[in-house]
Amino acid sequence: MDHPIDPKTECLFKALLGAEDNRDLLIHFLSAILGADLPSPVTQVDILNPYNEREFATDKLSIVDVKARDDHARLYQAEIQLRK
Repeated sequence: MDHPIDPKTECLFKALLGAEDNRDLLIHFLSAILGADLPSPVTQVDILNPYNEREFATDKLSIVDVKARDDHARLYQAEIQLRK
């Protein structure tokens, strides 16, 4: 079924996976993508500020789509990149 809103657009990706109300969706997404590579399952996440602060004056400020930390202190940064 086609839907008029494409979940692969950056703003919708951020709204779906980066919202506090959608933590369960982010947990399921991380588990689906990384589950086999994780030593233990993701059961809880804290959604973090998506800005990666500069450590040095010459560093470039970066902003990721979604940044989170799980209950095992593992850090995740999710980005959507599409090419036409």
